[in-house]
Amino acid sequence: MATVRRPATRARSAIFAPIGDEGRAVRVENRLAEAIRSGVLADGERLPSEPELAAMLGVATVTAREALVALRAQGLVTTTRGRGGGSFVTRPEPTGEAELGSRLASMSRVELRDRGTIYGVILAGCAELAAERADATDVEGLHGLLLDPAEPDIGLWRHADSELYLSIAALTQSARMTREVVRLEADFGALLRLPLSDPAFRTHTASRHRALVAAIEAHAPDEARHCVRAHVADALERLADLHAAVP
Repeated sequence: MATVRRPATRARSAIFAPIGDEGRAVRVENRLAEAIRSGVLADGERLPSEPELAAMLGVATVTAREALVALRAQGLVTTTRGRGGGSFVTRPEPTGEAELGSRLASMSRVELRDRGTIYGVILAGCAELAAERADATDVEGLHGLLLDPAEPDIGLWRHADSELYLSIAALTQSARMTREVVRLEADFGALLRLPLSDPAFRTHTASRHRALVAAIEAHAPDEARHCVRAHVADALERLADLHAAVP
């Protein structure tokens, strides 16, 4: 299978950091599933072999095997045998607008605000730390994730937005923090990007992304935090409007 993109190297390192002691197979399964759904692990990407995965995560080979079996059952991993074989990521199709709308309708306004608050606080903290710790190479990578404001592909916008924040999380140099952002992305990221279907919001997003990367490049943590808080607050407000309009 062809390998696609492999963004956010530090984010990927966080995914393969050692697992703790409790429910190891389930934790391996959940960590990899969240990484696949959030896009850290790309569709078609070959996963490490069972012994390699076990060594990277600090678990027994049988535990890694059990987790891969569960991921195959979820349709998130495909395993082929023979020369060139292995376990490959099978990322699910992006959730459609109708499905996202149904999910949005199933949530209360209070729940929406609660999830958005957690998401915003954690991402703002990541941006602050990234501004303190990013070097020139890191910043160059962030610039490479910025889209032209005139880009019309909504799917590309949602993917780029997710990659930018995952990359910023990775720049905190905290594996635990990065995994938390991966979890949030898998849980709430798709919903928060529903407003990107609005061209005006995409224009605002492009402007804020550039301001955020500039703040990180200038090592201005307060400005970086402000950029993220303003963007998430705006996205939440627009998401609330969409929620109110759901029949």
